[in-house]
Amino acid sequence: MAPVSGVCAKGNMLTHKEALQKILSQAQPLAPKRVLLRESLGLVLSEDIVAPEPFPSFNNSAVDGYAVSGISQKVNQKQIKFKVTGEIRAGECFKGSLKSGHAVRIFTGAPVPNRTQAVAMQEYVERANGHVSLLKELAPHENIRFCGEDVRIGKTLLKKNSAITPSHLALLAALGCHKILVTPVPKVSILATGSELIKIGEPLRPGKIRDSNTILLEALVKQAGGIPLCLPNVGDSPAKIRFLIREGLKQDVLLISGGVSVGKYDFVKEILREEGVKEIFWKVDIKPGKPLFFGKKNRTLVFGLPGNPVSVFVTFEEFAKPALLKLMGKKNFDGQMVQGSLAKPFMNGPRFHFVRVQCVQKRGGFAITPLKGQGSHMVGSLASANALLRVKANASLKKNTMVSVKLLDGGKW
Repeated sequence: MAPVSGVCAKGNMLTHKEALQKILSQAQPLAPKRVLLRESLGLVLSEDIVAPEPFPSFNNSAVDGYAVSGISQKVNQKQIKFKVTGEIRAGECFKGSLKSGHAVRIFTGAPVPNRTQAVAMQEYVERANGHVSLLKELAPHENIRFCGEDVRIGKTLLKKNSAITPSHLALLAALGCHKILVTPVPKVSILATGSELIKIGEPLRPGKIRDSNTILLEALVKQAGGIPLCLPNVGDSPAKIRFLIREGLKQDVLLISGGVSVGKYDFVKEILREEGVKEIFWKVDIKPGKPLFFGKKNRTLVFGLPGNPVSVFVTFEEFAKPALLKLMGKKNFDGQMVQGSLAKPFMNGPRFHFVRVQCVQKRGGFAITPLKGQGSHMVGSLASANALLRVKANASLKKNTMVSVKLLDGGKW
């Protein structure tokens, strides 16, 4: 098994576990909001939902056929001829009650008339001269769906803290639930800093790099279920960074990439402090992602992520994503874990390391292969990875060691 993070900080740095605990202690579910049913997929219920009516709401036919009255279990039903006295399509109702010895043509979902004993499938009747006769005997109530047989009025349909699925939507729609009370989706501001960044569509100039962090974080926020709001890049101008930080602090979460280290042009931490953001911690004893900043102003969570794209990915996956999930009222922050055998040895350095790996299912289990190129700037190996392996400091893992990895992209690989 791969080791998990320790509990003791190195110097003034927190461990992975300590940092995550501090973040989750500050992240509280957003205030409940009533939303349209069609907007609730994946959201978490903030109340129990009780059936306001039965389902089905009336007795109806399960088949296309004939509703009949006057059958008996004591005589040969095949000898009885039923007079056809009408037709009921779905959405229509039969006036009055069905008389003994009579039948009504009926279609699937249509209300069955009062005094109907059963519905004969059209394949098992013979019709001639305005009458039908049975080719197969009927059991009492055969092919009748009864009012409330699926859901009775007052039944608890879904409990508080349930995440809404497509099948839940179908059930609630069938019972007329137009709006439901849920924990809403957090709005997340995204700000990439750095004068070296240019927009994706611009020609590459000497000394410049294209901004991949904004689109990366936008996609990660969407995948986690949040609403991303991308702010423009303003380089390393303190005045412009301050203006955009003020805008970002209006949302539930502010994600900033770059500017949180100790370089001459790393202004973000100081500006956050001046704008009233309380620092919860700065620096975590991990690789990649050491200079992670986390703070809070009122209810807004603020993450200062490192500038390198792999560090952005890892710190979002391990710290920001669990916070978003908790804001949405969700309980599972660990992701999908699988165990497998290490396909080649791996020797770690002095920091707890999130290693990009390929996890491939083979006969008898999973093969875990650490990827070449673990640098925090290497987006090629990031794009090739489908899982993260946690390795403790100075660990030496031999080939065929059984390890546990977290699958990325929701476990789709």
